[in-house]
Amino acid sequence: MEKRHWKLLLLIGISFHFIAAYMMPIGLDAHVHATYVTDQIDDGEGHLEWGELRQDSSDGSTPVEYSSEDRWFVWHLIIQIWFTLFGVSILAMHALGLFIGLGCLATIFFVTKNLFNEEQALKITALASIYPPLIRATGRLYQEGAILIISTLAIYCIIKALRNKNEYKWWIFPIVSIFIIASFKGMPLWMGVCAIIGIYLSSRINMNLLIFVVVSIVVELFVVYRNNISLMDSNIIPALLSSFIAAVIFLYLAALLGRNTPKLESSDSMMIQNGVYLIMAGLIGWIAGLWVTEAHIANASIFETLYTLRNNPRYLTLLFTPLLFIRLLNNNSYELINNQNRGIAHSFIIIMVIINAAVLSYTVGERGTQIIGQQLGDEITEQQDILFISDSDLPMHRMYSMHITIDPESDDSNLAIWRTSDSGWENELLECEELANVHWIVVDYTGIDLIPENWQTVEIDTDETINSGYQLLRWSEDNERCP
Repeated sequence: MEKRHWKLLLLIGISFHFIAAYMMPIGLDAHVHATYVTDQIDDGEGHLEWGELRQDSSDGSTPVEYSSEDRWFVWHLIIQIWFTLFGVSILAMHALGLFIGLGCLATIFFVTKNLFNEEQALKITALASIYPPLIRATGRLYQEGAILIISTLAIYCIIKALRNKNEYKWWIFPIVSIFIIASFKGMPLWMGVCAIIGIYLSSRINMNLLIFVVVSIVVELFVVYRNNISLMDSNIIPALLSSFIAAVIFLYLAALLGRNTPKLESSDSMMIQNGVYLIMAGLIGWIAGLWVTEAHIANASIFETLYTLRNNPRYLTLLFTPLLFIRLLNNNSYELINNQNRGIAHSFIIIMVIINAAVLSYTVGERGTQIIGQQLGDEITEQQDILFISDSDLPMHRMYSMHITIDPESDDSNLAIWRTSDSGWENELLECEELANVHWIVVDYTGIDLIPENWQTVEIDTDETINSGYQLLRWSEDNERCP
């Protein structure tokens, strides 16, 4: 590809980021983190006021405050600073996603230019600009753009340290970055210590396929065991195989464009590659372990879980620049596309562009609870609770996607309570116990068959397209519902 083609690709990619920030709904995880942050701003402690995400019951929730315990500290600090500067709103969250996405591309360009040359910087930045996980991170305010900024700066410092053997200051940020990334993912600090020890040891050995697979298996079993799941769970092997396949797609095809690793002649490249491969193996095992855990919690098949959480391999995004920098460090004239991979590279670039265009076109309507929350925020009064009826996956996450539009300052007393459609919620409403203060019912796109007596349908006031299954119901009697 000529220089003008890379420039055109970069322009297309940047356009995708702007479109994603404008059109894509904020992600479920981002809504949850925003809820923690707004509560932190309000009273100094970050809680989920409507109950924790993983409920003991499979058919409903108990609205008990759940503390963040300062996990995700760095990510929450970034959001808190942004909300302080620009206010708490969905628009501010979209702007933050775009700011991080474009900042990530700028970081990749200037770091690559500084380490290698402007031509390589253009190519790698153009490829990153159409990388689907990054565009999704921009549109849905996921962490991957921010984490890739950190990993890019970390690999930059490592290469600087290797080029300047006596300047030990360059090693400070790579070490600190491990703890920062651990904080982004809500991991305890001791996991960062383990990662540092493992990366150091891996740089002293040759990471062959056997070690790679063993590390992946050990990490997956650790995650499974830590979540109190049997090590004999039948989902462990298919989850691990699926995670390996995902790594091939997300890294070998999308980042390396199907070009095999050249023979490394540089000892520095070999050392960095060993560390990167160890991290990759750990992430593959981690993703597989999360899939097994979610399948167990939801009592779903592993294949249903793989589909629901099909974007989890986005965690591999932090290896995008390190993998490419290994090759450039070994050979400064390394070509992303050559005769060896020209066909598959062009094909996958086209596929990524098509995938991005398709995702941006069909995700426009996935913001029903967010829109209903905005309407409720204008109409709901104190001491009125909300019943959220949902049979969908991740129901608590979906319920929290109403929070920032209902109560952006996190200072109201309204609670939301989740129930499945077959949980007997109609009788609970009549019993006037846990649901005594419920005056509003939000039904997500999975729908309900009948509207209970004395409840009326409220028209959802929006010009945006949302799933027709969403419903908003209000207690229709003038007297108290539960005197």
